Amino acid sequence: GVAGVTSAVRDKVLPFTQPVTDYAKLIPSAALLLARHGRPARFFNAVGAGIGDDLLLTAVFRELQRRGERDFWVRTTRPELYLGNDDVPVVVPPLERFDRLLKRFGTSVVYPWYTSYHPAFDRDDPTPEQHLISIMCQKAGVTGTITLRPYLHLSPGEAQRGALVPRQVAIMSSGLDAKHAMRNKNWALERYQRVVSALHDRYDFVQVGSRNDPPLDGALDLRGKTSLRETAAVLHRSLAFIGQVGFLMHLARAVDCRAVIVYGGRETPAQSGYPCNENLYSPVLCSPCWRLNTCPYDRMCLDQIS
Repeated sequence: GVAGVTSAVRDKVLPFTQPVTDYAKLIPSAALLLARHGRPARFFNAVGAGIGDDLLLTAVFRELQRRGERDFWVRTTRPELYLGNDDVPVVVPPLERFDRLLKRFGTSVVYPWYTSYHPAFDRDDPTPEQHLISIMCQKAGVTGTITLRPYLHLSPGEAQRGALVPRQVAIMSSGLDAKHAMRNKNWALERYQRVVSALHDRYDFVQVGSRNDPPLDGALDLRGKTSLRETAAVLHRSLAFIGQVGFLMHLARAVDCRAVIVYGGRETPAQSGYPCNENLYSPVLCSPCWRLNTCPYDRMCLDQIS
């Protein structure tokens, strides 16, 4: 069975099996799933992408649903993203056997990545010419008008538990503990602290993020103390979220929490952001560079945001 996964998730996830090398042994591991749902027309492989990209896939699934298409599965390491989401028919574990088996059966396997990292230049390439969700939809064969936002569904009980203080504002202090950390997204700690210090008499700040993020004085400390869904509930019940480009920005939008996002200039709000937010973007001459950590200009795009 799936140890450590809630029963609600287990209903959508095929039980894990031991890895095998003989192709003939792949069939029994997926036989029950294939018998129940039939061979899918599309199979989304979300393994290897960042957690924010995994969440953005929910926008693709909503657009497929709107077009009457439900014949797809998704392979992920984060099934909790899809709890309560009726747009997602079948979720399977992150095992390569599913890709190999379904390719053999004629299923179209979709890798929804929109760019590749080039270490020699420390940048993602090609630079996206459209919103990331638009590119992912195109890879899935979705055409026409789409809604540029992800979705995460909380139960009423989960949402209620996200309310912790009266005038709640969620805030982060760093993104450097992320799997794909980028200094060119990271706003200075002292500037986050100045926000809290300037507004703490009007708002009750709740700090979300990794346990290794620097603490903010005057904020309720939830660093590393909440699960993904508990963090989503905190955002859902907050008046706003203050942070930078990354997973928490997408998670806030997925639960309808408006946000103030420090963009700097690595990328533009038109490429990855949401118009309902206050996006602090610096249109310097080198922007958007899509570099991760190196910058020949001392990150002046971030420094301009005081």
